[in-house]
Parts: sequence; structure tokens; C-alpha cells
Amino acid sequence: MEHRETAVSAKTIRSNMLWNVTGSIAFIGAQWMMTVLVVHLAGYTAAGHLSLGLSLTNIFTNISYFCIRNFQVSDAAAKYSADNYVTHRAVATAAAFVLYGVFVLWNGYPPYVTVFLLLFMVYRLHEPIVDVFHGIDQKAWRLDVAGKSFLMRSVLTLTAFVAVLYVTGSLIVTTAVMLVCAYGVIAAFDIPGAYRCSPFCIRLDREPLVSLTRECAPLFVYAICLNAVVPIPRYFLERIAGSEVLGFYSSVAIPASVIQLLASYIFTTFTGLFAGYLARNEKERFLALFWKLTGAVILLVLLSLGGSALLGEWALVLLFTESIRDYAYLLLPTIACCGLIALIWFVGTVLTILRDRRGLLMGAAAGVAAAAAVSRPCILIWGVDGVNAALFVSSVITLVIFGWRFGYCIRTWNKNGQ
Repeated sequence: MEHRETAVSAKTIRSNMLWNVTGSIAFIGAQWMMTVLVVHLAGYTAAGHLSLGLSLTNIFTNISYFCIRNFQVSDAAAKYSADNYVTHRAVATAAAFVLYGVFVLWNGYPPYVTVFLLLFMVYRLHEPIVDVFHGIDQKAWRLDVAGKSFLMRSVLTLTAFVAVLYVTGSLIVTTAVMLVCAYGVIAAFDIPGAYRCSPFCIRLDREPLVSLTRECAPLFVYAICLNAVVPIPRYFLERIAGSEVLGFYSSVAIPASVIQLLASYIFTTFTGLFAGYLARNEKERFLALFWKLTGAVILLVLLSLGGSALLGEWALVLLFTESIRDYAYLLLPTIACCGLIALIWFVGTVLTILRDRRGLLMGAAAGVAAAAAVSRPCILIWGVDGVNAALFVSSVITLVIFGWRFGYCIRTWNKNGQ
């Protein structure tokens, strides 16, 4: 019987990982295609508006996520119900939109830009909204539902973006149509799929909402700190070397960041498995899975470095024209930095499952402080290469602290799994 359960579990894991990775890559690819196609369809002004919208919404959607997904999936004892998680996400999403709206109105953008930015935030908020339903799916080992949702939203929103922007030239109209497509998939597919896994409803019970917020607040701060590490050296690069040099570096970093995202989608699939091992006090299996996934992330990075060494410059020139060639050498060190960041997110996920909030805060705070301290000196000394130098230093510091805390959690593992 045990052998049969293991075989079924392995098949389920493979299916979940395949669907989740395929769908997630499609969704990221669709978003990237929008940033490329907008110039050809509506010009550089529209591209600037879209870039502004992406930058601003990336900041405020973090409030909606509140870094709860890993906590939700690893809640093996069901301390909080699906009702609690869905309601918390609804409240956090409303708060995120209000704060974002105040920020946009306070900055006094022209009317067209203001309307677009507000509408674009409504569109972007479908991502954290659907994320809580995917958390329910994942706890039931139904990430195939999440993967199919990503695929459907990718195809529909990208098609709408191209067709509507080509016909109207208006980002407002285009965003409105994309919004209908995205929320239509959520209403018709994601909500019923999650409900079949675990029935839920919106329940404004103060006590569980406050408790969940209190428990995840350190995770939220941790996520904010980690998300700030990459923008900090880029900010100093723009201030010191100008927007054009930052544009070249950012272009090189796009394919490198895909490696980081791909690694994260692979290990995210196993969050529930880690939580199960912890709940059943299966320390050996927990550690075996940890080292297997660590090896998988390292192998992915090594393969990416090898492929980039052979084809990286050719691929970058093909994507971004001959002007990028002088900066193509940045690809290898950028991939290495993204590999370190992928390992950080992986160990951070495991520490979240182990509920080591102190370790998460210590590592993330040390990393962002190091990035702020060394970015300017590194860029002044080494120019654009200083960005990767700063990322390397800050990432190593965070990874060392996370590794130390992971070792501590394993040494103090007790009968309850921690």
C-alpha cells in the first residue's frame, strides 16, 4: 500500500509541476511580449505609460499578496480555513487599491495617464486574487488547475492586447478588455475549481483576520526586503551612469531572470510535500527533498550558464539588435546572481514552512542593508559590472544567514516537526 501511494504521489507531483511551470512561463512570456509589442502597436509614449504602470503596480500588489501563499499551502494543520485566506486576500486587495489610488492621484498625472494607471491596477490585481485560489488548489495537489488558468489568461489577455491596441491605439480600452478576459477566467474556471477542492466564502471574522495578519506580517516585511535587493543597485546605476546604460543592463537581465523564475516555479510545487513531512515528523524525508531540490536548482543554473556561454551573445543580439553586443558579457554573471537569488527564495520558502520568522527577517534585512551600502561604491569602481558585484555580496550574506537558520531549525527539530 505504501509503495502504491508513493507511485501515485510521484505521478501527481510530476503533473502538478509540468502544468504549473508551463502555465507560469506562458503567463510571464505574454507579459514580456506586451512590453515589446506596445512600441510597434502604439509607439514609445504608450510604452512609457505601460512601463510606468508595471513599475507602480509591482510595488502595490505586494500589499495584496502579503506573502501569504507559502504560509497558506504549508498550513497542514488547517489553523486557518479557506474562508480566512480568501477573506484576508479580499481585504488586502481592497487596501492595496486604495493606497495605490491615493498615490496616483497625489502625483497629479494627466487625466489619460491617471485613468490608465487606475484601470491597469484593477487588471493587475487579478493576479493576487487568483493566487489565493491557486493556494487552495495546491493544498489539494491540483496545480494543474492553476497551470490551465495561467495558459487561458495568457492567450486571452495577449490576444486582446494585440487586437484592441492595434485597432484603437488606446491603452485604456485595451486594459478594459484585458481586465474582462482575466476576471472572466477567474469567475468561470478558477473559483469553481478551488471551491471543489475546499468550499469557501467571504467571512469578515475579525479574530482570524487579525491573527493571520499578525502571523504573516514578518513574512510580508521579509518579502519587501528581498524584492528591494535587485532594484537598489539598478537605482544607483541609473543615477550614476544614466537611463541608457540601465536599459542595456535591464535588457541583458531579462533572460537571466527567467532562470530565477523557472527555478521558483519548480520548487514551489513541493511546498505541500514539505509541510506534510513536517507535520508527520519525517525529518529524513524532509532533508532528502531539500537536498534534491537544492541540487536541481544548482543544476538548472549550471546548465543555463553553459548554454549562455555558447549561445548567449547570439541570442541577445537577435533579440535586441547589434547595439547590445558590448553588454552581452554581463549575461553570465547576471545568471549567476539570479541563481543565488533563486536559492535564497527556495531556502526562504523552506524557512517559511518551518515558521522561522526571525531567520527570514534577519537574512532579508541584512541583504537589503548590504545592497544599500555597497551598490554605490561598487558601481563607482566597476561601472555597470558593479550591479552584479553588489547583488553577489548582498545575496551571499542573505544565503549564509538563511543557511545558518536552516541548520538551527534542523538541529532543534522536535517531535512536533520543529
